[in-house]
Amino acid sequence: MEKKKFKIDKVVVGISTVIFALIFLVSLIDSEGFIGYINAIVYFLCDNLGWLLNLLTLMCFIFALYFLFSKYGKIRLGGPDAKPEFKTFTWWGMSVCAGMGMGIVFWPAAEVIEYTYNPAVGAGLEAGSHPALIWAEAQTMNHWVITLYAVYVAAGIVAAYVYHNMKQPFSISATLYPLAGKKVYKFRSILDGIVTFAIVGGVAGSFGYGVLQVSDGLGQLFGVPNTAVTWVIIAVVIAAVYIVSSVSGLKKGIQWLGDNNAKLFILLLVFVAVFGPTIFSCNLGTEAAGDLVVNFFKYITFTEPRLGADKWSVWWNWLWYIDYFIFAPTTAFFLARLAKGRTLRQFIVVNMVAPGVFCMIWTWLFGGLAAHAQISGAVDLYAVIQEKGYEAVMLTLFETLPLATIMKAIMLVIVVISFITLANAITSTVAKMSLKNTTREDDEEDAPKGIQIYWGILMLAVTILFILFGGLDGAKAVKLLVGFPVVILESIVILGFWRMFIKKKYVEAAEMEPEAVLEEAGSGNIENVKNVE
Repeated sequence: MEKKKFKIDKVVVGISTVIFALIFLVSLIDSEGFIGYINAIVYFLCDNLGWLLNLLTLMCFIFALYFLFSKYGKIRLGGPDAKPEFKTFTWWGMSVCAGMGMGIVFWPAAEVIEYTYNPAVGAGLEAGSHPALIWAEAQTMNHWVITLYAVYVAAGIVAAYVYHNMKQPFSISATLYPLAGKKVYKFRSILDGIVTFAIVGGVAGSFGYGVLQVSDGLGQLFGVPNTAVTWVIIAVVIAAVYIVSSVSGLKKGIQWLGDNNAKLFILLLVFVAVFGPTIFSCNLGTEAAGDLVVNFFKYITFTEPRLGADKWSVWWNWLWYIDYFIFAPTTAFFLARLAKGRTLRQFIVVNMVAPGVFCMIWTWLFGGLAAHAQISGAVDLYAVIQEKGYEAVMLTLFETLPLATIMKAIMLVIVVISFITLANAITSTVAKMSLKNTTREDDEEDAPKGIQIYWGILMLAVTILFILFGGLDGAKAVKLLVGFPVVILESIVILGFWRMFIKKKYVEAAEMEPEAVLEEAGSGNIENVKNVE
């Protein structure tokens, strides 16, 4: 059979290419003011829309709980007769890695120290005090236990239902189908282009974190200079691996590494539980968890609206919320593909509740390890942050434990594999979004190699741009900047889907053409629409 020839969607490709080209030109013209320009835009958006971002993140959590506990939780993705394709542990493992990636290796320990010694002005806490430590641990859990998976699962519920039950294409635009029907495909190129732009910027930010952490690790292990040249070399090598894996037979090997990455996460967790200050960590975690439960709505909606505040909400709460929204569209479809044959309730438990519990244990143990090391005087992690940056915290922590060199090496392997797995999936996804004439039957086929290579190189170029001109702050700023359009889009998607269920215009399994289903439901004649009673 002759292989189908795909056409490149120039609008999808052009939006990202043109915007990042402009950013590159601005950075060349005024390198010193580059991050200042981005920060000015970020502050404007956050000052005016930060409150909305908090409410939309809370909405995702409530949305997920609604489908977890309502009668709709028993809807089976793919229809009543659909069978699961993965064992539950494998499904959970891939979900954990897809959600937390290398971020949880990089940030929780650093966040606990940073928040303890630099709490938000609006929190009214004394830096370095016990209340500040509890607040720091609670805020870290808010980021990595609650809001992270709530945003992913909210988007995932829509993607899974639209793809498996409404039989729509594997496309970001398709998630608007419950709201607008087939009319949404008139704007498919623009919508996919905006999301692609945000995804590339988000991946570049995550790539920047990973490059800086790997560079610091190589310096600690092998004395490799932690310089801009080292950053570029690391970025190029990692990019070469994920690009090759996207277009060659190595993809199965990368998938195998990704699937087993969960076991490496568990290995690190068990190691710290055995050799770390576990009793201290559990006491700290328990008290912080209680604080989070009592103040959950207060913390998730924290905006710090006062003069003289240091914009803590911008660079921490809102940075993470936007980060989750950026990756939500592609993560949603990844989770959706794994979920065929499962109910919506199972989908939420495996993709939000179970990973949340795992991340809570991780935050307790590594956050407690960091706090104990700081308080006991074993190592001054706050000074490490000031001198070397956040990327040095986790690696430095292992110096307080046995087998430090081996565990540092394992951690670096986890960071690299996590990013390669993420970038491989993102490259393949945005490449498929860049094609014009695709159908549901084409979902299993890879995009042409040329377009996959193009996106892989573009992500590399944007990463190098931001780590050279802005460092970690540059990576964080670009995530905030590119994320706002996706936040609005995903919120419309979720609200549109929710509206469909509230008005009972939904199907358990499409037994007619999807457009006919919506027409029947929209006209009020829902006799042919299979409801869940």
